[in-house]
Formats: sequence, C-alpha cells, structure tokens
Amino acid sequence: MTTGGGMLTRRFAMMAGGALVLAPPALAHRAQTVLTTVMWNAGAMTLDVMHRLHAHDAELCLAQKNGGAQIDISVLQSQAQLMMYVEGAFGLTDGGKALALSPLGLELQGEAVLLYQECRLAEPPRDLAIDHRILRDVFENQTNLVNVRLGQRTRTLLFSGGDGVKKATGLL
Repeated sequence: MTTGGGMLTRRFAMMAGGALVLAPPALAHRAQTVLTTVMWNAGAMTLDVMHRLHAHDAELCLAQKNGGAQIDISVLQSQAQLMMYVEGAFGLTDGGKALALSPLGLELQGEAVLLYQECRLAEPPRDLAIDHRILRDVFENQTNLVNVRLGQRTRTLLFSGGDGVKKATGLL
C-alpha cells in the first residue's frame, strides 16, 4: 500500500527542478577591483609590487585610452601599453621622495593579469605613501585594495571614489 506522501514529495521535487531550469540566470556582477601587494624583500633589498587586474577590465581601459579600438591583452604591444598605464597611475613615496618603480613583467593567469614592479632600496621605507589610481579613471565604482607588508605586520588600504594619496606607516 502506497501513501500519497511519497508521490507528493516527488511532484514537489520535479516542480522545484523545473522552476530552476526555467528561472532566468542570476545576473551576478563582478566587482571592479585591483588587488595590489607591496612587500619588502629583505633578501633582494627590493620593494616588490604586484598588481592583479581582471583581464577584461584591462582591455576596456586600453580600448578607452586608444579611442575605442579592440584590444587583446594577450598581444605583447597591449601588455606594454598596460604596463605604461600602470606606471602612470600608481606611485609610491617615502617621506615625500618618489620611489622609482622598475617594471619587471606581466603575466596572464586565467582571467587575471598580474603586473610586477620593484624598487631597489637600502632599507624598507619608513614613511610610505601610496597613490593608487589604476582603473579609477575608467570605472566609476572602481575600488583598489592594497596590502602592504614591510615587516611582520600587514596593513590594508582601500582606494575608491576621489581618494588621494594614503600613508602606510607604522609597519616597521
């Protein structure tokens, strides 16, 4: 003898499954964020910088800078343009003195673009200030996150809107 409970459960499961199939896909919006890491490398006596951008955001940025032309970030020329853009939109100072960042290279990693820079120094900066405008001139809601590690402690700075230079002091 069967009860109606089992049949009701199966009907409910089929209806729920059908609703999921027919439901419109969720319109998830990826946040436009650049993640930057600034780290003191005591062995090499360098301040190492790594920027992680979404490849599509990088392509849109370069397209805007190039009058709307189609950009492919896997092309070496586009990568060089992106590095030059980053060099102009990101800067570090120590006690008001600009730190000269040298480009090391760029790496494509899935949907991400990783850009590497370094600055040779005799010691870690004591009064580090950061100017982070990468993609903030392209996307209205762009947010940039910077993790700074100079000693044993890490400090996180958030740049958005009209934020200007921010200091990352007290890490040594």
